[in-house]
Amino acid sequence: MKNQKLPSKLMATLLFCGLLSLSSCVDDFVGGKSKAKKVRTVIGEDFPANDGLYVAPNGSLFASDFGVFDPGLNKYNGTQVFKLSRNGKISVKADGFEAPMGGVMDSKGNFYFTNENNNDLVSGVLVKVAPDGTTSEVGEIAGWPSGLTIDADDNIYAANFVLPVINKITPDGTISEFANDSRLAGCVGIAMDAEGNVVTANFATADILSVSPDANVSLITTIPDVTFGFAIGYMTIFKGAIYATGINENVIYKVGFDGTTEIFAGTGENGSTDGKLNEATFSNPNGIAGDERREILYISQFGTPGLRAIKF
Repeated sequence: MKNQKLPSKLMATLLFCGLLSLSSCVDDFVGGKSKAKKVRTVIGEDFPANDGLYVAPNGSLFASDFGVFDPGLNKYNGTQVFKLSRNGKISVKADGFEAPMGGVMDSKGNFYFTNENNNDLVSGVLVKVAPDGTTSEVGEIAGWPSGLTIDADDNIYAANFVLPVINKITPDGTISEFANDSRLAGCVGIAMDAEGNVVTANFATADILSVSPDANVSLITTIPDVTFGFAIGYMTIFKGAIYATGINENVIYKVGFDGTTEIFAGTGENGSTDGKLNEATFSNPNGIAGDERREILYISQFGTPGLRAIKF
């Protein structure tokens, strides 16, 4: 499958906005700049990915598909990474992989994701997709490499779902251990803050942790009232705050760097209902990424497929 068409409602919206700027078009679709923020469905059950999201500087959205558990394979069956361009076209960015996770782009336009050996937990592979679509393996990472983030010097940092480490990958492909702390085992979501600290979220414990440039690990907060072992999918830093997906609680959390925590969106019910933040529902929200320029927060769903958006 090389391309998919968007649902007719979205395509009609995009065509109607054809004479306007792309930014204005997205504003119209996801609710404009009204004071009352709302959750809107960009693509419903046709959305082909359920894992990490990444927004490129030009507004293109990348989404990895971890898939669903296949008892016959005894593993999750996702194989593709997708690109949703600003004109609404979905294309396959990478194909033929094993439960791809995360995603990040460097300053040269190379896209990276983790190709995870999810049936043995021994190691995974960091994959690079060049601008021309050529894929290559950067290197093997012990454990279960999951979410990715990148700094201003194109150093990549990988969270790990099994081992208590964050790995650092330099532009020349050198892989090393950046930080080691027992609280890091189980982390998936990861991002860089404005001070150069790596911020990561623990999938199991709901700990939000900060790792300084010299690898000191500190706790920002622990999100309360979560399901231990299935707490936080991914997280992102957007408009000065941390946003994290409550994958089992069906909500989006907002966390301040002072440790304050609130439910930002979602009633807690499992569903895909659009509407005001305190009325909308999510179905196991998982991936999350912010488009700073266009002020849009995107969310993927691990339950009922869907790409959701919140316009700020």
